[in-house]
Amino acid sequence: MKTEIRDQKSAVRRSILLVVLLVLGNSVHAQTIVLTTGQKIDALGVRREGDMVLCKVQIGTGSGEVGYHIPQIAKIEFPEPRGLKEASDLLGQGHADKALAEINQVVAFYQPFKEVPGAWWAQAALIKVSALGALQRDTEAELLAAQIEKSVANPETARAARLRLATGLIRRQEFEKAAKICDGAIKESTEPEVLAEAWTKKGDLLFAQRKWDEALIAYLHVSVFYRDEKPFIPAALLGSARSYQRLDETDRAKKALTELLTTFPKSAEATVAQTEIQKLEK
Repeated sequence: MKTEIRDQKSAVRRSILLVVLLVLGNSVHAQTIVLTTGQKIDALGVRREGDMVLCKVQIGTGSGEVGYHIPQIAKIEFPEPRGLKEASDLLGQGHADKALAEINQVVAFYQPFKEVPGAWWAQAALIKVSALGALQRDTEAELLAAQIEKSVANPETARAARLRLATGLIRRQEFEKAAKICDGAIKESTEPEVLAEAWTKKGDLLFAQRKWDEALIAYLHVSVFYRDEKPFIPAALLGSARSYQRLDETDRAKKALTELLTTFPKSAEATVAQTEIQKLEK
């Protein structure tokens, strides 16, 4: 019985270690605390307690824990969590449920440090908003987006959080609200990633309003001016193909669908494109 209990405890410890490694990207590098004085402290681990960050440090052959108040910390240099890319890839492939399960671990790990510069909470939370939106869990997505806006100092991150809600607004035909979000981002942002998303969402909005010409122009903004923003190109290509179809420009629709299938074969949009190009070829 005692051996069985020890084995169970060992299994639990291994599982906890595996989760930590997954969240931190299997990195062997610990966190580095950078104080406002410029001093750097290499930490074996960090945790939050009240308004302090407690970090585990090497002391001789052992270890101890020291604490710093949040205002003392300029940033914490965390290794990039592997879960960010994995969740983003899953989302791009149309697996929103799996993406949500993956990103939840990252969001939970960085939640205590969300207002500390260097934490990956905002980036992870943005992916979670997208996953929730794709699953039509709009209320949860809106609450998290509002939390992001309150927690971040970077206005571009706040704009990105608002943009993630546009899909739900369009689905509910709240076109005026969606237009305000998209047009605001296009007018105010200087970040290519945010602008690419804004033009994509604006294309979706105009398409839903049956404004085919204007929708096409919005989608083409992405595929022409923001080619490096790969996560948004598949949706823009699919949107432009559908707009071409509504405008009876079948050859151009086929060309856009073919480019999508060739360039982004693993995307969720590629599955849709395969069906649509077969219909056009009949």
